[in-house]
Amino acid sequence: MNPVTELASRTLRLWAPPVTQSLSQWADENFQLSPEYAAEPGRWTTLSYQREPMDSVSDPRVRRTVIKSATQMLKSVVIQTAVGYFAHRDPGPMLLLQPGDQDAKDFSKERVAPMIRDTPVLRGLFSESKRANSDSTISEKLFPGGMLAISGAGSARNVARRTIRILFCDEIDKYRPTQEGSAIANARKRLVWFRHRAKEVDTCSPTVAGSEIDRAYEDSDQREYYVPCPKCGHAQSMMGKFYLQVRWNSDLPTREQQARSARYHCITCDLGWDDAARWSAVDRGEWRNNKPFTGVAGFWISELYSYQRQLWEIVLDFLTKKDNPEELRTFVNTTLAENWTEKGDAPEWTQLVGRANEYPSGTVPRGGMFLTAGADVQRDRIEVEIVAWGRGRESWSVDYRILQGRTSEPEVWRKLDELLDETFPHESGAQLPISRLFVDSGDGTTTNDVYTWVRTKDPARVVAIKGDDRGALPVGQPSHVDVKVDGKRDPHGASVKTVKVSFFKGELYALLKLRAPTLEERAELHLGFPPGYCHFPTGPNYGDEHFKQLTAEQLVTRKNRRTGRMVLEYVPSRPRNEALDCRIYARAAAWDFGLDQAQEEHWAALEAQLIAIVRPPPPVAPARPSADAEDKYGWKDRDDRQDSGPYIERKNWFRK
Repeated sequence: MNPVTELASRTLRLWAPPVTQSLSQWADENFQLSPEYAAEPGRWTTLSYQREPMDSVSDPRVRRTVIKSATQMLKSVVIQTAVGYFAHRDPGPMLLLQPGDQDAKDFSKERVAPMIRDTPVLRGLFSESKRANSDSTISEKLFPGGMLAISGAGSARNVARRTIRILFCDEIDKYRPTQEGSAIANARKRLVWFRHRAKEVDTCSPTVAGSEIDRAYEDSDQREYYVPCPKCGHAQSMMGKFYLQVRWNSDLPTREQQARSARYHCITCDLGWDDAARWSAVDRGEWRNNKPFTGVAGFWISELYSYQRQLWEIVLDFLTKKDNPEELRTFVNTTLAENWTEKGDAPEWTQLVGRANEYPSGTVPRGGMFLTAGADVQRDRIEVEIVAWGRGRESWSVDYRILQGRTSEPEVWRKLDELLDETFPHESGAQLPISRLFVDSGDGTTTNDVYTWVRTKDPARVVAIKGDDRGALPVGQPSHVDVKVDGKRDPHGASVKTVKVSFFKGELYALLKLRAPTLEERAELHLGFPPGYCHFPTGPNYGDEHFKQLTAEQLVTRKNRRTGRMVLEYVPSRPRNEALDCRIYARAAAWDFGLDQAQEEHWAALEAQLIAIVRPPPPVAPARPSADAEDKYGWKDRDDRQDSGPYIERKNWFRK
């Protein structure tokens, strides 16, 4: 084709009326799976449950498609094929948002670029940028009649400077607010020029009630995929049915044997479906909406519909994760595609009082390997809990101290110094110090006092903290803060870390509900305590009041005044909750010290250190230099004292 003919062809294509080919038809005809992300690269075939969500994107009646889905089911492929479809059949300016800049680059390199390379109709359509900055080819893809911009949602500038017709928002619950507010709301303003031709696709696995994807699905027509029973023919949605309709024999000896006995049972005739019956039902299924359609099509689907996962694999995944709240949350969100409901309602304090009889306070049971502490600072006192940690995040409260004295005066801080210098007897005979202390920076009236004291300590051992649930990590990176000494600003200041307190509170309340094995179960079945079990000692500070404070908060749903979203928050159910705060800070210190990343090799090394402390090897006299070298090396003036021992760590031991 000569240049003139090619130019005329492109011009006519731009002025051509919109095509009637649906997205799934285009994908079946053109789309190729690439080896970078597909287990079986090659020609794409649309699955039964994928067709309607894909076609909603190309349907002129649908202005917005919402996909609330388990992983590896719908989300990425709908966005990928839609990008190719619009570039080829209905071009226009497009914006694809990912949670962060690195996510955007990864999606461009791992999904978009291979798709362009391996799909013949797209290969010659997209222009390759010749600019020196290689990021331009990653973040911007040009084609006749439009372009694709791929950006992180955290960059308000990248969103604000574009006019777009098609908006893709992937993993929207992970977006952080920008300086201009919601990234999605800001991006939608860029669609206004195209009015009725604008399209939006929002995708994410569920997180919690009231999240961005949850509210988007609530605003849609709420479609679920209904499948017919092979026996009675009753059409049913499998969403929300895992705990009710999936059953297995829990009396079998191993988890895998239990999982392999699993069947999905029809809600009408109770027939147990094996995988062949389940997949046959999915083949004959259909999407049904639960609300009237008003321009927003919403789709909700879990891995129970997946052809790639056998039911026993899903059940085994559940059995493996069910006793760990963090892992169970991942299973609920990404496999069942359901909102995670924090098991945040505190247990009854009366159920915990009976635990305070296992060992005397001030001592460390054999399972504890290292100590952390959390300090809650009040105007007239400092309360501190020392906690021992062991394998599987099992914990033992070692002691609870209430240091009386006004925190604006030095006396109470001297008491905290003395506590920090203490060691605690281990059952093996060793003496353990506090490896890391987290100190709450207070309510504003005590903040400078905390910073003034903390700045004089080893930052690897003593850390000032503040609660902030906006962080991505349970414990954030240190940030610099100003400190005033004698009314003057100190140029060196101090460092403070943020702690995601709601994360640790949810974990604690779930762990406090764990059941300990009975004496018979321990003796006959050799059952140990479940991972994360919390032990408490006898002692004057472990009475009723301690456990009332430990269970003093409840999880409630409230509307955030700043964002307008419904969020889950912990609120006090009684005036005092210092025991809860101290435990949360001690747990956060353990996370920061490396508890959650510890492997068996680390625990074995700690045990070896304990043995070495109790039964140290015979001392070996250091080799002295020759008489001629004494003056050169100053041997006579050197201090022969040994170091402070293996448990006073100057850096994070687990991460060295």
